Amino acid sequence: MYKEFIDRRIILEAKRLLAHGDQPAAHIAAQLGFSSPTNFSKYFHHRVGTTPIAFRTAIRRPAPEH
Repeated sequence: MYKEFIDRRIILEAKRLLAHGDQPAAHIAAQLGFSSPTNFSKYFHHRVGTTPIAFRTAIRRPAPEH
């Protein structure tokens, strides 16, 4: 129960940093306490279904015009 809460909080903060900041994913990984960028990427991908960089790219993509 507590681990799930912590996991959700870490993912929320990772998404926020990726969407609104320009720090490399490696810096975000260190900021969130991961031992390596690879571990962060695997953790993020497992829980979100995409890599941190792909998430950042998708979230920053302009909306299509109609």
